[in-house]
Amino acid sequence: MTARTTTRARAAAALALAGALLLAGCTGDDGDNGTEGGGSAPQASGEATGPGTATVADQVMAEQKIATPHGGGQVRGGEVTVTLRSVEVGDGTTTVRWALRWDDDESPADAGVSYYDLGVEPTTTVTDRAALKAYRPFCTDGAWQADTDDATQAGIAQIRCRESMLVSPLEKHTFAFPNHGTIEVSAVLPAPEGNPATVDVLPAEGLPLFTDATVTYVDGAAK
Repeated sequence: MTARTTTRARAAAALALAGALLLAGCTGDDGDNGTEGGGSAPQASGEATGPGTATVADQVMAEQKIATPHGGGQVRGGEVTVTLRSVEVGDGTTTVRWALRWDDDESPADAGVSYYDLGVEPTTTVTDRAALKAYRPFCTDGAWQADTDDATQAGIAQIRCRESMLVSPLEKHTFAFPNHGTIEVSAVLPAPEGNPATVDVLPAEGLPLFTDATVTYVDGAAK
């Protein structure tokens, strides 16, 4: 068994456990294995608290509130609370745990919003600014950066990667975040090179960025 296969198997096992807990995870073993160079993602507006350390899924590392963003679905009001719970590295993978809560007193109690409604792409990005490297979730099909010079094929590979990310919940249209309810999410990404003490975390494209989030090293991983 190769090192890549071993890492993929560990990531898949982590996803299975996360799914059982209504958490999200993501794996990829093709192309650049979910890694790309680059700076931090743009930060959305909103009130923010400073990040700290959290290793338990119900703890709060940092939290931001923003007006409900609007995507391609029905326009909703109220606000969205995005909570970063933890960033844990072990066995060659990074697990980011975060939560989203939507509150709108003008909408029915049984209403819900999807990623599509919010205009959010559920791709978690972890950026090590000091090393100028960014990491995206593993995927089980396709690749973030396919080994081809054909732009069309590279685009198809990236679409397949987005559709098979180890993120839960991942479905963009039918899954709904309930009104006045908190949904736990997690993603599984490659472990950052060099074991940085802090990273920037974008839970999903279209949501606020969390800067200088403390990384917790587990299962024998040493900083």
